[in-house]
Amino acid sequence: MIFLTKSLFFYDFFRFCLVFISFLSYTVIKRFITSNEEGMGVTIKDIARKTGLSITSISLVLNKKENRISEKTKQIIESAAEEMHYSPNQAAISLATKKTNTIGLILSEGGYYTSSDMVNSFERVCKNAGYSLILSLPQGDGEACLEAIETVLRRGADAAIFDPSLLGEAFYSVYAGLLEKAEVPLFSLAPAGSPALSNSFAPDHRQGGYLGTTHLLELGHRNIGCILGPQDSWAVSCFSAGIQEALREFDRDPAGIPVIFKSHTADAGYESLGGLLEQGVTGIITGSDIIASGILRRAYELRIPVPEQLSVVGYGNCSFAADLYVPLTTVSVHFDRIARKVVNVIRNLNQKGQAVPSEFIQPSLVVRKSTAPLA
Repeated sequence: MIFLTKSLFFYDFFRFCLVFISFLSYTVIKRFITSNEEGMGVTIKDIARKTGLSITSISLVLNKKENRISEKTKQIIESAAEEMHYSPNQAAISLATKKTNTIGLILSEGGYYTSSDMVNSFERVCKNAGYSLILSLPQGDGEACLEAIETVLRRGADAAIFDPSLLGEAFYSVYAGLLEKAEVPLFSLAPAGSPALSNSFAPDHRQGGYLGTTHLLELGHRNIGCILGPQDSWAVSCFSAGIQEALREFDRDPAGIPVIFKSHTADAGYESLGGLLEQGVTGIITGSDIIASGILRRAYELRIPVPEQLSVVGYGNCSFAADLYVPLTTVSVHFDRIARKVVNVIRNLNQKGQAVPSEFIQPSLVVRKSTAPLA
């Protein structure tokens, strides 16, 4: 009898648990469906029924298309859309417009533009322009970069932007063929090799090298050393040409200046400083702020005061440059300006079918605490 009573008790308890779980599941599902109905499930037709306005008027306002609808009516539509938690169906928009509102950004790993500042600049500008950003960081040669471009395009991007600064002239003909076949705009952040690519927007690296070197020479430094990026890079060759131009203006023989070609890393600056100091260098021009940061770290370990005994100039004006233990004098390449120009061209191409001419963005010197007159 006791055993039977216990069995009935457990049976009732088990049945109660089943009922309770079913009730919870029903509540959760109902809330999910309600949320869907109030959010993603809301259509332009629903807003039309609520406001009593035409579907056409609501579509024009919510899709930001040109119209002659009064401000009062626009406010009614926008308020209703907000109240009903309206969210446009991006898949439907893409099918209707044949656009995904995405832009691909391909930056070769180890190249100049892998700085987070360039990525952040494009992310900000794309967001403000209504685009999403697809980022790809291919490793290796031009073939890897080309494959990354094709992958981004296959994902339905409305445009692709890439950096060929580490790629040679052999890549140019391949890219030219891709440019001809592509159904969406392609943009480069530097010419590949000597010929300028179509739709190129790049810093004037020659002017950048010239500005940084001239600054050191005007401070009285004559024993100048250089730590640059890879020797076969187009950007580095342009930067070197600017350095040589400045040296000649001050009657200095470029052949007598020690130049070290390495990667765009802090280790490149850290490992190279000792050799330059042995050659009596008092001022160093670098190919990137990252290289310069390695020089400052090594100088601190060697107890070499900057700028009293050693002046250092970076390149890029990355966000960390002002926050180093010695705020870095550098040359700004204006990442934001490059991003704005490229994205604006993409918008013009999408809207008008015509491109803005390619151009070089002029850099500018930013003087901080890492340079001083030669004592």
